[in-house]
Amino acid sequence: MKKAVLYMRVSSKEQKEEGYSIPSQRKLLRSYAKKHNINVVREFEEVETAKRTGRREFEHMVRYLKTHKDVKDIGVEKTDRLYRNFRDRVQIDDLGLDIHFVKEGQIIGPKSRSHEKFIHDLMVTLAKHYIDNLSEETIKGMLEKAQQGLYPSCTPLGYINNPETRRIDVDFTRAGIIRELFEIYARDRVSLRILTKLAYERGLRSRKGNRVSKSGIAKMLRNPIYIGDIIWKGVYYKGKHDPILPSETFERVQSILNTSQRSRGKRREFAFRGLLKCGHCGCKITAEIKKDKYTYYRCTKSRGKCPERPIREERLALILGEPLKRLRVTEERLEWIKKALAESFQDEKRYKAQEISRLQAEYDELEGRIGKLYEDKQDGVIPERFWKSKYKEYLSKQNRIEEQIAEHKKASVNYLENGNRILELAQKAYSLYISQDPWEQRRLLDLLLSNSVLKDGRVLSELNKPFDTLADGAEEEEKLASQNVPFEARNRFWLPRKD
Repeated sequence: MKKAVLYMRVSSKEQKEEGYSIPSQRKLLRSYAKKHNINVVREFEEVETAKRTGRREFEHMVRYLKTHKDVKDIGVEKTDRLYRNFRDRVQIDDLGLDIHFVKEGQIIGPKSRSHEKFIHDLMVTLAKHYIDNLSEETIKGMLEKAQQGLYPSCTPLGYINNPETRRIDVDFTRAGIIRELFEIYARDRVSLRILTKLAYERGLRSRKGNRVSKSGIAKMLRNPIYIGDIIWKGVYYKGKHDPILPSETFERVQSILNTSQRSRGKRREFAFRGLLKCGHCGCKITAEIKKDKYTYYRCTKSRGKCPERPIREERLALILGEPLKRLRVTEERLEWIKKALAESFQDEKRYKAQEISRLQAEYDELEGRIGKLYEDKQDGVIPERFWKSKYKEYLSKQNRIEEQIAEHKKASVNYLENGNRILELAQKAYSLYISQDPWEQRRLLDLLLSNSVLKDGRVLSELNKPFDTLADGAEEEEKLASQNVPFEARNRFWLPRKD
């Protein structure tokens, strides 16, 4: 009997508390294991996003599998439950195990065919793309709220979010203390250290009950939210919330801060900074301006002397794009991959539709509860206070559900369409790269490349999955095509026969 571990994940504590999907994942995976005669030796349950590396239970699972060599299988609901970043994908791949993606009907392991691994790697790319797109849509929604005069995020101290009105209200337990701190600073010009101490003595605490730090007080003194304005992404908007301070006090505080603060030059941003390491000493490659107009990239030399010479940004941009030349796909091969992709994502499309349907059903159930609750209040079955409390709770849940449904729709749920776009990107990656400005080039490089090293004026990079598979396949296919091997016969690279 095969031995396996099961891995289940939800993205947030709120999802876990609402029974979002951990129980259903566990039921599905245990049923699958029983049906396929698999012995489950350990289960790992995670409440964290798979967008970033370093998940606690994920790392525990990897360590467990490394020390228990007799366990050769992992059971998981689907790809984006296990990972949504390439580093975790490689970490699992290095274990040489069979991964059972139950909802996708796939088993990916050392003996999988090349095209199966390619499609799976493409799914990881799409999962990451979905997360990034979801974040972009969320940011867009927050900007729209700011433009309407509504604070778009969790409020700073002095205000509280009202889920019923979706606006912010004055937090009267803290507002008086904050007003007093502004008045003291405007009148007496005390230091931030003293003001921080006074804040603690007056009873100002963070929402978790902790002491407010000096940097937190400094940030508070700069925030125009207290006079009814909103600053979002560096832009001011007129808010619709009630102010805590008169504008004269706030302006007086700003004047004192501006005159007392030492002038410090703002750190300049460079498009390719943080992208490369030095191939000689392993230090970071940083950037600087020379002669007030030329941007050069050089080794930080934090470990001592280094022979790597500085390089102009224009030259660096050219050599960074060299690995993208490997990405080339014939029209014939592109259509073949698209067909395989379409077949692979039918279940994913159904799943997303089911998620929206499930969320809508939850919303409708809450609507029914609100109606029943209102009738009970009118009939005198429940008191007014209980009605208000439950109504607020249900309405808050409905608001979250509406946001989830909107995000699913806005974030381009159609994975097949995204997959085709990624393939088309791969097909014209280099020509697209050379036509962009450095900042757009950096975005493209972050998607396509990793482990970039600058050594002796040359850049060594690795193509991210699945673009590396695509590039390797293109090179092998061109070699076979030059030998007049027919297209169908060339599929031996993409579709190798199992021994």
